Amino acid sequence: MNIRLGIYDIFSTIIPGGFYLVAIAEFTRLVGWMKFDWPSLQDIGILPSLGLVSVAYIIGSATDRIGSQWHRIFKKRGASNRVLDRFKELHSDRWIIDFDDKDWAILRTYIYIHNPNVADDADRFNALSIMLRNISLGFFLLALIEIIQLANARNWSIVALITLLLFLSYQTAIRARTLRDWYYSSVLEAIIAYRVNLEERIKPVKASPKRRNEK
Repeated sequence: MNIRLGIYDIFSTIIPGGFYLVAIAEFTRLVGWMKFDWPSLQDIGILPSLGLVSVAYIIGSATDRIGSQWHRIFKKRGASNRVLDRFKELHSDRWIIDFDDKDWAILRTYIYIHNPNVADDADRFNALSIMLRNISLGFFLLALIEIIQLANARNWSIVALITLLLFLSYQTAIRARTLRDWYYSSVLEAIIAYRVNLEERIKPVKASPKRRNEK
């Protein structure tokens, strides 16, 4: 795995883990298990910051499967099957695409062998999709915590914050679904691009005798 993909993998784990960490900290503060002021975190040192990043990475890794199950709520159907069926239908007049849903790993490996940069671009969509689906769950958890806060404080201004968090949760989940579709589509498009012979499809226009005389 190259460095570029590693960076996307880290961000797709640390950022959601940070959301979960904030949700956990806010919940413990709400129930009185822990007392701290959020503004005091801006004076935190480098080593404690690295420690928090490590904790966020661990939490993000441990809860990734939960985020995957959460994202199933927003899926119309299996993304890989849906994208593959749509792609076959779109290009049925030009290509016979004899792939099944189980062949995705083979197709991705084929692209990596022939052009790792193209494969990296496809994996970027996948990594961003993972990041956003977990962030969506993080927003939802924060909304639940604010609902508890609303029940305790009876401050109806919190309703606006809850609405915003639920809206962001839904929007990031939909965006994650879109990026997942782009991942599968980019793999298929790359495979078709390897099959296209541009020399047969793009040819220079031959000048007619009349045009040659005009020159």
